[in-house]
Amino acid sequence: MKRYIKDGIIKISNQIVIVDGNMQIFNPTEEMIFADGWEEYVPPIEEPKKSRTEVLNEIVLEQYNTRTDISDAEALDRAIVIYDWTTYIGKTLNAGQCVVHEDKVYRVRQTHGVLEAYPPSLDTAALYEVIVLTATGTVDDPITYTPPMEIFEGKYYVQDGVKYLCTRNSGTALSHNLSDLVGIYCDII
Repeated sequence: MKRYIKDGIIKISNQIVIVDGNMQIFNPTEEMIFADGWEEYVPPIEEPKKSRTEVLNEIVLEQYNTRTDISDAEALDRAIVIYDWTTYIGKTLNAGQCVVHEDKVYRVRQTHGVLEAYPPSLDTAALYEVIVLTATGTVDDPITYTPPMEIFEGKYYVQDGVKYLCTRNSGTALSHNLSDLVGIYCDII
């Protein structure tokens, strides 16, 4: 059955009595109902209530995303739960917080208000730094060698697609390519 509303009162048509002068009209037609100022009532669509699990997930995400003590490894491992940078536009990010932007995880370097015109990038390096894990230097996870760089005995390095094993500590940053240091500081693997 259709329902109608007038002055905050909701009724169905057979409950509406229209007073016209000294006359009362019971069971008015829809035309009469509209002429008397009633409107068809459309109930508001209620958003479904969130489950306890959904509410707890939101709380945990909010707490996680305000932390400033997340390690780089944890940030990269849990990037799926880190809020996208756009979430913070118009808000404040604190130094140490992590954000995701264009599939990269960034750490906030200094507390600042987030402006849409300044996303994490090379241009905003004073505000954000991309998080990357450094290699462990094992044969399966060699360190990318980029001179000038100090190298350490027993660590594996890779340069130009070639893997090297460092045979002695350099003690200082080396400016040569590893291919020039074979037999002195490293061996080709």
